[in-house]
Amino acid sequence: MGSVSRLGRPPATDSARTRKRILDSARSCFVTHGYDQTTMKNIAAEAGITAGALYHHFTSKQDLFAAAYHRHQVEAFEAFEIAAETSVGTTADLAEKISGILDVAGDLHESDRRLAAFIAVATIELHRHPELRELVGDAARTVPRFFDRLLSAYPEAVAEADRAAVVNMLVAMFNGLSVFAAGTRGSTTHRAAIEAFKRMLAGTLFGTQAAAAPGANASPRS
Repeated sequence: MGSVSRLGRPPATDSARTRKRILDSARSCFVTHGYDQTTMKNIAAEAGITAGALYHHFTSKQDLFAAAYHRHQVEAFEAFEIAAETSVGTTADLAEKISGILDVAGDLHESDRRLAAFIAVATIELHRHPELRELVGDAARTVPRFFDRLLSAYPEAVAEADRAAVVNMLVAMFNGLSVFAAGTRGSTTHRAAIEAFKRMLAGTLFGTQAAAAPGANASPRS
């Protein structure tokens, strides 16, 4: 009787899992050391593989940064697109849509505490290194493009002359909350900041209609 070969995991599956582990490790190293101080050797050690195996998947640190950045953009903005379409129904107004997107962002940061830190680091490094910005290409404009499309669906809510300024304001808010999440010690303060912004959008944060939301009294930066 001939020997029966043992079925193993398909090589493509192994490769995909290794690639994910490398990207997770690269993101962790970029957050911990910054782009300039991170080396391919650091990333290989973090991933538990040899430098040769790392170079089999990625040819340079630049390529690794771009791949980690693109992965984040794809995963996060797929969730945001769903929130923009379904979070509060087809008749939702713009403020409710933005509130739904903020809730998704809060969920993402709460489930992955390193995500906010990477967004904060990536925002700085893309401005510091033009070669990285060129490498990530159009993905660097994912956030403003997303909000511009959202606003264009509500022409009655924002005047055309104000749209660019409102897009920039939303981008600043979105990135600012991510940086804030990276600097907090827990998710409660970040979530309370999101809730405060949502109440401001709804017009209930200031004045006689103001009412404290859950977690609103959390200590600053706690």
